[in-house]
This record gives sequence, C-alpha cells and structure tokens, in this order.
Amino acid sequence: MNFLQRQQPDLSWFSELDRFFNPGRALASQPATRESIHETPEAWVLELDLPGFTKDNIDLKANGRTLHLTGETPADRPFSAKVDRQWKIGNRIDQAGITAKLADGVLRITLPKTEAPAPLDIEIQ
Repeated sequence: MNFLQRQQPDLSWFSELDRFFNPGRALASQPATRESIHETPEAWVLELDLPGFTKDNIDLKANGRTLHLTGETPADRPFSAKVDRQWKIGNRIDQAGITAKLADGVLRITLPKTEAPAPLDIEIQ
C-alpha cells in the first residue's frame, strides 16, 4: 500500500483472552481512540479523537516508514487515558513535511504526498 496503513495488533486467541481479563485495555474489535483518514490532492489527513490530551502529553515520531503516536494524560485526573498507535506509511509520503495540530481534542496529522518517480529508461550496452 502506498499511502497509510494502520498497524494491526496481534489478534491471536491468547492475546484476545489477555485483553478480556485486563480491564485497562479495550478489546481489539473496539478501538480506544477513534480515527478518520481522508485524502486531499496534496496530502493524506489523519484525525484522531483525543479528548483531555494536550500537546505536552503527546509524542509523535516518524521513524523509517512507521508513524508512532504515544500519549498519556496525568493520572491525577478523573478520566486519565493512554494512547499508543502505529501506522505504516508508504514511500510516497514526504516525512520531512509531516505536520500535526491539536485543537479542541482532535489531533490532525497531515502527511504530504510526494510525486511518483518518473520511469527511467536504462540503456543496455
């Protein structure tokens, strides 16, 4: 996939059983953070619902072809939360141009597209 792909968790029977008996984690079929991905002519836009988070609580990194988001609200709040998400990004994303903005509990990550490389004719000698 050339664009954006969410890293899926291990969905084995044992991991589901562990998630069921650990009340601090949601089941894999019910994502803890809602997300929306859409495309514009210039970029892919990923929006995440992160109520209660501030930009100081969130860490976003692009490493190789992986976009990794971690965050945690202070434990002294009545509704403290954690988030840990990963997405594989394609080779047509300009990693140096990735931007993120948090407003009204919604994190908007913009992943600008790069041009597809032109076909190269190779002379055979």
